[in-house]
Amino acid sequence: MKKVTSILLCLLCAGILLLDDSYAQTRSFGATFSYAGIGAEYALDIDEENFAEFHLRMDTMETFRTSSAMSGISASAFWNIVFARFSSQNGNPIRFYAGPGISIGYAADFASPYGLDFGVKGRIGGECAFPRGISIAMSISPMLGGHFGIEDGMVNMRLYKNGLLQALMPEVSIRHRF
Repeated sequence: MKKVTSILLCLLCAGILLLDDSYAQTRSFGATFSYAGIGAEYALDIDEENFAEFHLRMDTMETFRTSSAMSGISASAFWNIVFARFSSQNGNPIRFYAGPGISIGYAADFASPYGLDFGVKGRIGGECAFPRGISIAMSISPMLGGHFGIEDGMVNMRLYKNGLLQALMPEVSIRHRF
């Protein structure tokens, strides 16, 4: 588990360093919460209409569902495109976005032992920025992918069902923009 965590953390840091340049406009760092997991996220505005997000999260779906003592872990990266933008009555900017992403992790799935999960993710959400650099976002990010697990000495690959269920579980993010 420590090796998987170290690898995922290195992938997250490498993604941040590759996209982080001195010309980027806004960065934000915060936490995300949902029934499916909790984690840390970093967002980087590339330009007015595009931004990248990197997530490192603890997958808690199987922990809550089956009272398992161990949670999974995953790392995700998204490329989001802003498709609508307006201001609230108080002048707070609001933007709606969607985009593709990828994910890799180590977690349990329905009736499957812990194993490697991977796949492509989609993301759709909205974000409202407040004064003093705080923003709150709500989104969903379902994943279509596979899950490798070892059962009875054999490696099995199955559809990652927890990833599909994430489409039904919204995430709430609280970030500090700087």
